[in-house]
Amino acid sequence: MNNKKNLPMSFTRRRQLDELFRRLTRQCEQRDSCQIFIPTISLKTDNLFQQQQKELAEIDMINCVRRCISYNCYKNIYEKDPLERGEIDVRSTQFKICWIKEQKE
Repeated sequence: MNNKKNLPMSFTRRRQLDELFRRLTRQCEQRDSCQIFIPTISLKTDNLFQQQQKELAEIDMINCVRRCISYNCYKNIYEKDPLERGEIDVRSTQFKICWIKEQKE
């Protein structure tokens, strides 16, 4: 008996999910709860303190968008070990894979 969840995804289906993920990302970026970080992210400054605030706002924005896209995936991947200033987000692929699995369910 074949398990549909274990079958490879077709190219067309993968493209559809990629587009849906991008659309959700844009929608989440527009939510008021995530928009509050935009003024700080948009700062152009040489001031060290303001630069640090900008970096923190960028991380807060990423976290906000990820929670919006899938709270369960965010909770499983980032909640116990949140992104930190200057950290390269190597878990973003893991997050997207988690989200894709949710779409299959």
